[in-house]
Amino acid sequence: MELTINAAGDEQALTEFYSWLRDDVDVARSATINLAGSPNSGAFEVICMSIGSLTGLANLGIAWGGFLRTREETPPFTITVEGELTAEQRAMLRNLDLPFS
Repeated sequence: MELTINAAGDEQALTEFYSWLRDDVDVARSATINLAGSPNSGAFEVICMSIGSLTGLANLGIAWGGFLRTREETPPFTITVEGELTAEQRAMLRNLDLPFS
């Protein structure tokens, strides 16, 4: 499953969440995580993730909850899922408290 996490212009929150994900052993073990930016501005615009299992998706949900507990306000993130999803993946996404679009 390929995911793109956009922060609606809040680059600081995006880089903080990226660091949070990279530091989470369970997420790092179950997903490939990269930052992608604009070649013109040099700013990071999105986090790109590749998750290969439902466990990896659950780990993302747990990391998101932990990250939110460290913030006063919820960052303006939108998570987009690329491609077709299995029934199990759709069910998991419905149960996670992630800002999916």
